[in-house]
Amino acid sequence: MTKEQLADLTAKYLGGTATAAERKILEQWYYSFEGTELVVELPAGEDEYVLGSRMKAQIDQLNEQGSRRGRIYMQIKRFRMVAVIFLVLTATLLSVFFSSRQVYNAQHQPRFVVLKDGSKVWLNAATKLVYTDYPFIGERGLTLTGEAYFDVASDPEKPFIIRSGNMITQVLGTAFNIKAYPDEPFAITVTKGKIKLEDRQTKTITFLTPNKQVRYEHQQPPVLTVVKSDAAYAWTKGQLEFYDQSFGEIARTINRKYNVNVIFANQSLEECMITASFEKETPVLRVIDLLCKINNASYTFNADSSVITVEGKGCGGNIISIK
Repeated sequence: MTKEQLADLTAKYLGGTATAAERKILEQWYYSFEGTELVVELPAGEDEYVLGSRMKAQIDQLNEQGSRRGRIYMQIKRFRMVAVIFLVLTATLLSVFFSSRQVYNAQHQPRFVVLKDGSKVWLNAATKLVYTDYPFIGERGLTLTGEAYFDVASDPEKPFIIRSGNMITQVLGTAFNIKAYPDEPFAITVTKGKIKLEDRQTKTITFLTPNKQVRYEHQQPPVLTVVKSDAAYAWTKGQLEFYDQSFGEIARTINRKYNVNVIFANQSLEECMITASFEKETPVLRVIDLLCKINNASYTFNADSSVITVEGKGCGGNIISIK
């Protein structure tokens, strides 16, 4: 390369108009230069030292940018590799999770199911149950919304844990009924074995044995009573069993069983406490008629018999029994 070519190439380089090929030629010359004297015509007012310094600074800057781009590329490559590994592990874990997850719903009629572990469950109307056999933490985990009667298969290595709102029920092998509908009192009744019940909100722990029932209502302290446990799951046979329950709570049960909405014209009627028992085939008209008679109330149906309106002064909180 002649000095005229070098001078012209240098001027382009410093002016930022050199092509990629021209920059490469100049950089190769720069790194192969070992001190051989070379005369170059410099722009007016600029000496050779200043020109060399400027050239070196710009060439070093370009090389630093190239090195930085290389480091960034390697970082991106490592990040992509980590991301791929994370996605593969996540997909594997999700696959294992969902393969061991079962979801059951009961709409207007009760439903009987057998879980993966062999446990038997009767779901009442308007109930959802999610069962997961966790393979890594040694637990059979469930979430329940609604009412269900459980006959749990024993497995000491994997506790059977049910979560219903703030309540956690833990068992190994036993039978019990849980009622956990939204906006209704929570109740659990044991028919055999032993369970541990924990209220996560108050940190209260209760141990229940057969014929024991505990109820939580409207953020009040729990009420532990002795009951006939078979009455708690009479609904699994199509019967209606109410033990010291309010007319309002009974009305919601009637709605789930018969798909009929009960409306109270007087709120005090909802607070009437009732103990009652109806056989499997008892029609809704018979149930409503008897409940209203003992509460000094009257009732009317709408045009398509889907809504019942109950009117009256109320019972004053007395417990009334129907058998």
